[in-house]
Amino acid sequence: MHRILRHVIYAIIAIIQLHPLVAETIRSVDFLGIVSTDVDRNMVKMTEDLYYAQMGEISGFTVIDKRAVGFSEKYISEGKPDFSVTTSPFFFYVLIKKSSQNTEKWICTLTITDKIRGNSYSDSKEYDSYYKILMESKSVLQSFFEHFVTSLNTIATPEKSTKNTLDISSVDSDTFSSSISTDMLAGTWSGEEFIDKIVILRGGRGFIIFNNGATMNISVDIDKTAKKVIITQTGKANASFFPDIPRKTALEAATTALPIQWNLSLKDANTLTGTKSTLVSDGEESKPGTVAVSWTRK
Repeated sequence: MHRILRHVIYAIIAIIQLHPLVAETIRSVDFLGIVSTDVDRNMVKMTEDLYYAQMGEISGFTVIDKRAVGFSEKYISEGKPDFSVTTSPFFFYVLIKKSSQNTEKWICTLTITDKIRGNSYSDSKEYDSYYKILMESKSVLQSFFEHFVTSLNTIATPEKSTKNTLDISSVDSDTFSSSISTDMLAGTWSGEEFIDKIVILRGGRGFIIFNNGATMNISVDIDKTAKKVIITQTGKANASFFPDIPRKTALEAATTALPIQWNLSLKDANTLTGTKSTLVSDGEESKPGTVAVSWTRK
């Protein structure tokens, strides 16, 4: 069940297309994470990634990731939120718990606090299943922030939006060094034989889903001097990351393998080409090597 939910989360992240909600004023909001004692930590982490990615698409808000400072743990142990780690004018968190009336149902509460005015805005909704929390998160977040902005009496029409974005269709290799960013690369990519999809998120993170079902987390960095996109495997190696070498060899090699890394150049707005440093077949054995790759934005 968790595996199905995981792929649902990844699919949702890959197709986020929220419309602009606010304009003119860009507000910084700290995302403190999800608090829950009814959901296992791995599922909380994946749900947090989904919320974080979707919040990053809401025009008018710059989202600051503050999940790593232990907010959830302190909330659970002390029974109340601790906002001492916040640095932005607004901070946002989510409470998820099972309904006391029906253990099959879930209650999700979104809360955003205005540090300057000293007030909070919350909204709760009951769901028939955890799956629906994930599937409806896009529309729920959109509605929540619309109502929040309305409460501040500062909402503006999308037509007057002054959000500073670059038209990615106009980007070419000549403008790379001055204009490219990890945010511009955000989206779903494909191109390798044994890889189903590559998802790059805003902020220099992402993940790769292999045809065999394995998932690799990645970091995305920009070397503007060399005009390169450097994508690196994060976390432990897995034999499933080497589907083109014999399974037995991959199992042995994965224990000492260096992180897989892609060294790519922007050919045009939707094409990355370059090399992949990984393990390659050497008869019945394996050895470090490089292979040519080309990625295309879907």
